[in-house]
Amino acid sequence: MPVCVLDEAGAQGPMAMYRIDQHLWLMVSRTRCGLKTVLRLWRALLVALLFSPISVADTVWPGERWAHADPASQGLDLQVLQALDEEIRAGEHGNIDSMTIIRRGQVVFDRRYKWDYVEQHKGLVYPSPPPWDYFNAAAYPFRGKTDLHTLQSVSKSVMSALIGIAIARGELPGTDATLGKLLPHRAFADPAVKDVRLEHVLTMTAGIDWEEEVSYFSMENDATASESMDDWVGYLLSKSLTVEPGTLFDYNSASSQALSEILVTATGVPTHQYAEQHLFGPIGIADYHWNSAPEGFTNAGGGLFLSALDLARFTLLYARQGEWDGEQIIPRDWVARSTTSSIPVYPNDPEGWGYGYQWWIYRHHTPSAPKMYGGWGWGGQFPLVIPDLDLVAVFTGWNIKEDTGYAYAFDLFYDRIVLSTVR
Repeated sequence: MPVCVLDEAGAQGPMAMYRIDQHLWLMVSRTRCGLKTVLRLWRALLVALLFSPISVADTVWPGERWAHADPASQGLDLQVLQALDEEIRAGEHGNIDSMTIIRRGQVVFDRRYKWDYVEQHKGLVYPSPPPWDYFNAAAYPFRGKTDLHTLQSVSKSVMSALIGIAIARGELPGTDATLGKLLPHRAFADPAVKDVRLEHVLTMTAGIDWEEEVSYFSMENDATASESMDDWVGYLLSKSLTVEPGTLFDYNSASSQALSEILVTATGVPTHQYAEQHLFGPIGIADYHWNSAPEGFTNAGGGLFLSALDLARFTLLYARQGEWDGEQIIPRDWVARSTTSSIPVYPNDPEGWGYGYQWWIYRHHTPSAPKMYGGWGWGGQFPLVIPDLDLVAVFTGWNIKEDTGYAYAFDLFYDRIVLSTVR
């Protein structure tokens, strides 16, 4: 008969608690240990439960479900959260569809808001053809009747992660590789564009003639114009080089789309499948939709749909320097480079907005206030990270009409929530 052994002195922490509980269950189920031994094990389990050295600073990882915590226990002001929640629900900030706040890996506030997009967008026409008709309430902002929400340009931040993973795996050369080498099958109207480096594409400094500052409701916007064509990257490569690469920030959605084609050219794997294997799967994202550009490559510029809580998983991955529960999913140095400003968005304000590898470095920082970085998707998609506070927020929304002047969710988050959070 086997002897029941328990090293009570070594039974500490949550993993020990799990081992004790598992051991106890096996013994009881097999009825091979006496009652006194079982009681001793229960006592040890209770001690481990009550005195396990877990603090609010310990790392918490979401499993299939997220851990939840009371806001006050994590240093957040519940009254501030509730006040903002009431304002959003009353429509004071337009169409914000969700607000999720996470501190130290635990959800402390998570709300959804419903708006009648069919009624709001009745009679309105977007200039791009289906499926890029963003006033179509059956397709945007949610994927049909699911909770999958369009991320718009936050898709670019996800694409950047895949590029970093592929470089680390040796499937892509480094960021000094040129478009000419990365897209050898493509024709370039201007041979100088062949020398644009991957680094320039990632930082929106490619220098290619591109207009994306005017309204997306105008066909003078190159992103909108490209959506009416059957080859978005081909349209990009029909342009000339007008600025020395690496010297000027110039937002360019089609260059982000080129990243998807670059990845597939190098790996032979469609971008969405590569994401499933190397990014989504490892962090627990199982349900998503990612549409494709007309030329057949996954739409890296704006085609990804995720639930708010799954977008929060991706955001937490960056907040944790690319690590997920002991596994390095994205190289730590890639996360650092992605979330550090490589170029000022406005040349005359070098300390203001910055841009990394398809991530924005927000203007909200002073010597006494924490830095914030995040993604930015048209309509109000904001995955936000405050590294100094181990604080993450995700907002989704659909404020796409131009006759409104609502505050951005990132301003609401920073001014109301970040500045009131206890370190």
